[in-house]
Amino acid sequence: MSRVLLVRLDGIGDALVCTPLIAAVRAAGHQLGLALSDRNAEVFAAQTASATHVLERIPWPRHGSTQASRARADAEIAQHGYDVALIASEEPEAYELAAAVPQRVGFTTGWAKPFKSAWIKRRVTRAVRRAATVRGHAQHEAEIMLRLGADLIATPPGRDAATLRPWITGPEAHPERRGIVVQLGRKWNALGIADALLARLMASLCERGARFVAAPAERDGLRAQFPALDIEAPATTRAWIAAIDAAAALVSPDTGAAHLAGMIGVPVVDVFPDAGFDAQTRRWRPWASSSIVVRASEVARAPETLIAQALDAL
Repeated sequence: MSRVLLVRLDGIGDALVCTPLIAAVRAAGHQLGLALSDRNAEVFAAQTASATHVLERIPWPRHGSTQASRARADAEIAQHGYDVALIASEEPEAYELAAAVPQRVGFTTGWAKPFKSAWIKRRVTRAVRRAATVRGHAQHEAEIMLRLGADLIATPPGRDAATLRPWITGPEAHPERRGIVVQLGRKWNALGIADALLARLMASLCERGARFVAAPAERDGLRAQFPALDIEAPATTRAWIAAIDAAAALVSPDTGAAHLAGMIGVPVVDVFPDAGFDAQTRRWRPWASSSIVVRASEVARAPETLIAQALDAL
């Protein structure tokens, strides 16, 4: 048995695609620690890791973490004496956190980014090749993450939400899933769907009894954008997970909500941008739940009917 540190300092969706890797490492009998950011630190259940080292991110556009949280994480990681670090983040700080771990595994993009690849190779004991762009892989992002732990696991988990869900929700039994949950946020506008069309779409989902959830920081702006909707803003990541876990179906653009539903078995209607649609959906579509992926332009052409048809087909 090895003491394994998984480093993932990115967003919630980026952490969630590591769930199959986490499940495989734990199933192989290894002890697991997680180095996460304050943006994704609550996404996994308490019993998933023996230790979670949380770094407080400095607000964008600056990079890195606060000095105090970095010092605390460094001390905790040294105390735990990890044998292997799996570095799933691209940020330099992720490699610095793992520097004292004897075996360090990270991604490199080869000649696509030669200087960065050379920098990474000096900081890892095993480099795993991955493409520099979304079009460069035929694999799902979760499968790419699994390659980090290839030396530690015997059998990767299948796309089985029943196996993956407990690492996120904990040992709680399945809730009685009912109704539709819609994840609201800025990404709907980023898809290029005009506000008037979005309003029509949300009104049609409201007529189907949908519930609407949003991040607390976005709630006031979304309430102004959609004054007729009752928009919930779960105060914690755990409350947000519970809200989606209780849904019979989720409607979302390609966000952390879609990745969450895809790992815990909630069916998803997932809206992707038209640009690079085939590559994006191949790599980022929901992993272990039934799903229908649709183009944003198709939603714009028929906002009231397309999502309804997709929901009925799930």
